[in-house]
Amino acid sequence: MTTATETIVPESKKNLFNPINVFWFIGVIGLLIGSYGIYLRFVHELRITNLGSYIPWGLWIATYEYFVWLEVGSLLIFTLLVYVFKWHKVLPKLTRQLYLTAIVILAMALILVGLDLGHPFRFWHVLASPQWGSLMTWMIWLHVIYLIVLLAKMAIEIFGHSPRVKNIGTWLSYLSIPLGIALIVVAGSVFGVAVARPLWQSSALPIYFLLSSLVVGTGLLAFQLVWFWTGERDEVYRATAQRLGQLLLGLLLIGLVVAALGGIVILYPDVSAQAEALRLTLFGPYWWIYWVFHIGLGVIVPIAILLTHTRSVRWIGVAAGLLILTFIAVPLNIVIPSQLIVGLLEAPLVNAFTGPGLAASYFPSTAEWLVTFFALSFGLLVFLVGYHLLGLRPQPTNNVASDNNNETLIQEQEG
Repeated sequence: MTTATETIVPESKKNLFNPINVFWFIGVIGLLIGSYGIYLRFVHELRITNLGSYIPWGLWIATYEYFVWLEVGSLLIFTLLVYVFKWHKVLPKLTRQLYLTAIVILAMALILVGLDLGHPFRFWHVLASPQWGSLMTWMIWLHVIYLIVLLAKMAIEIFGHSPRVKNIGTWLSYLSIPLGIALIVVAGSVFGVAVARPLWQSSALPIYFLLSSLVVGTGLLAFQLVWFWTGERDEVYRATAQRLGQLLLGLLLIGLVVAALGGIVILYPDVSAQAEALRLTLFGPYWWIYWVFHIGLGVIVPIAILLTHTRSVRWIGVAAGLLILTFIAVPLNIVIPSQLIVGLLEAPLVNAFTGPGLAASYFPSTAEWLVTFFALSFGLLVFLVGYHLLGLRPQPTNNVASDNNNETLIQEQEG
């Protein structure tokens, strides 16, 4: 019975500021703001960027590489854990959500790399008249094939109910493993064969790309398991999340060791072209991206969290989220400083001519940020649409036992 002093709040107002509605608001506003960058890109072409003859690749290519790492890495880890190492109890329930996320991330990546091209609508020439001696051709074809596999797997997850169709889905999952590895390795090789960029020119770069994709892909899988899980959070679920946190910790430590050894190998012989490019990454104008954003917030803090909160599911999710937010620093440090070195090694040439597109320095223009914001907002909105249509949003429940279980879980996590 309700007294006269009680105020009844309509359910619509209670739900107005829930996270899903906030994400919708951010996505719509971001898409509107970012659309101005798309307008500038098609009207003024690449003149609206701060790219040029010495710095042809910038924010868009770095973000594109990061998205490819996220998408392929998360599916590689998921497929290996489920189909090879038989983690069957919890992870398969994330299949639809993970494939939706991968398709959305791939769409964002293709938007950015397409707009970085001078004539993006001519991409079909690579499909119609491929030059198989070009790594770019291989990368584009692998992207197309991988996208087809993702869409087919997603369709089977939604509509495939017969054992035969499900068996096809299983084989597609196995096929995605070599395809994903090939895509990452080829993407790294595009940089690795660039002789004019000494820090890129290395047979180890494709392997470094693959390791980076596994690290950030594990982070994305752990993040989704912790914060987007809609099933029962029982002991089996917690054990799976803890094992995933241990895997993330191990990969982070391996990546840290590999990066340190790679740096020592470059700095010790002190070959000018390579060593100066690495010093520019470590101590140049964007040193803070490496030391603060990546090593500090993206490596040391997550490692510390995973070492000190090994049994807390919520803290594992925090570490994974922090990793995802900051790991963009890795492709930024790979792509940009290696091009800025031309201003030091070829100073007479750079200083002899001045004009638009002839600067040996780089910081993304406003239009570049707007286009990136557009791609992120577009991806967020597509994810929200798919999240709703696929019924991935958790349904409210009045089950008292469920509430008690959740309360116990929260107390266990905080402990």
